[in-house]
Amino acid sequence: MNRPASGFAISLPRRAHIADQTGGRPQNGFALWALLVLLALAPLPFASARPFLWALWAVYAGAASIVFFAWQLRSGTELRVGPSQLKVPTVLVALTLLALVAQLLPLGSFPILSAEGAALTAPQISIAPGQTVLMLARQLTYALTAVLVLQVAVSDKRRPLFLHGLIAITLVYAAYGLVALRTGDTILGLPKWAYFGSITGSFVNRNSFATFLGFGAITALAHGCAAMKRQAERHRDDGLVTGIVSNVILYGAAYVFLLLVIVGTQSRMGLFATLAGSTVVILVTLVSIRRIGLLLLLAPLTLAVFAALLWLLGGGLLERIEAQRFDLNNRQLLYEQVQNLIALRPWTGFGGGTFELAFPIVHALPLSPDLVWSMAHNTYLTLWAELGLIAGSLLMLTVAYIAARLVWSLVKGTGSWTAQIAALGAIAQIAIHSTVDFSLEIPANTLMFVAIVCTGLATTTRLRTKNGRG
Repeated sequence: MNRPASGFAISLPRRAHIADQTGGRPQNGFALWALLVLLALAPLPFASARPFLWALWAVYAGAASIVFFAWQLRSGTELRVGPSQLKVPTVLVALTLLALVAQLLPLGSFPILSAEGAALTAPQISIAPGQTVLMLARQLTYALTAVLVLQVAVSDKRRPLFLHGLIAITLVYAAYGLVALRTGDTILGLPKWAYFGSITGSFVNRNSFATFLGFGAITALAHGCAAMKRQAERHRDDGLVTGIVSNVILYGAAYVFLLLVIVGTQSRMGLFATLAGSTVVILVTLVSIRRIGLLLLLAPLTLAVFAALLWLLGGGLLERIEAQRFDLNNRQLLYEQVQNLIALRPWTGFGGGTFELAFPIVHALPLSPDLVWSMAHNTYLTLWAELGLIAGSLLMLTVAYIAARLVWSLVKGTGSWTAQIAALGAIAQIAIHSTVDFSLEIPANTLMFVAIVCTGLATTTRLRTKNGRG
């Protein structure tokens, strides 16, 4: 607008109004493609489970965020989803980051305990500050990723593109996993050193790869269920929703293919957790369309499909279940000793990322001394051992809050139904799998989990502008 002042016409900057007039925000488009590049490349080099790659993605996420926020500041517009709209998760994540910083500060003399008593002391809580710095870098990477996803996913235009990109990424890695198994059973052309005969793709661990594929399967299933929900809500005289048959077939084929590859990973809990997350998606769908009776028809069909999957690719999986019986004895011993480790420092923990170095303090027979236990095979116990019972519970509370918020939004019927049930399914999947494994300690998996969950979370917020685009 123009306003006279002392005989002169002053033209105020109009750049701040461009986004609202056009409905588009180019900085959000940049964030969309920056995120898809990150999510597509993170699984490639051994699922980014290497310190150098942690630092690399931290730099990438930081650089992308700087560009985004500089662009945002120059546009003069507010964030689509700001911290004030998500106060609880923002505070919980911030407190987790502060706890990691506190573990690095020279606050006094902290004993490094053993089962027999104190042996050494350190000036900071963390017994390995370098590892804690790396964990802090990872957590900052996930936090920045979450912020960018929230800005992208709140847009009705960009959200479907983003979710379909995630499905495509998992399908590509699933196809590569099959090819790698059939052409020499290698990892990126290198000879495997573990999990021979199992599909691992670019991952080293088959259970972690199964988790990654499960995220894609659940997201595809959510889209297929959304298509059927739209049809169920349509009046029967109006016929079929345009494109519903092709959509259901395509999403169904993607889901079944990913489930087949998960069976081929021979990951017992990976398959179970994916099916559990899928069950959440299906149950929410049936409740939404008031077709609980369909369970009587779907249950036999589901069992038949599952039996066919096991017959096609599940020979190795069945052999593992029969031979190892889920390896309960070793796991029970491991968990008991991890609990002993937590009891030594219940409030401070031993430092983020230090489990491998701290566990030998309590490692004892009859748990095998021939193995280096670098992971607790339980994400909950790992967080408590490294951060303490209070700080280690903050991220768990964050996910629990998001799950409750998603359920409430579904009950009220607000936001994107598809994104929200995909997020709920992913939360159920990882909540179960994390009780017996370390999939969320693999960066490629955590990034994918954050992307799916924050996409659903974004749709539970109220837009700062009237226009839903951008």
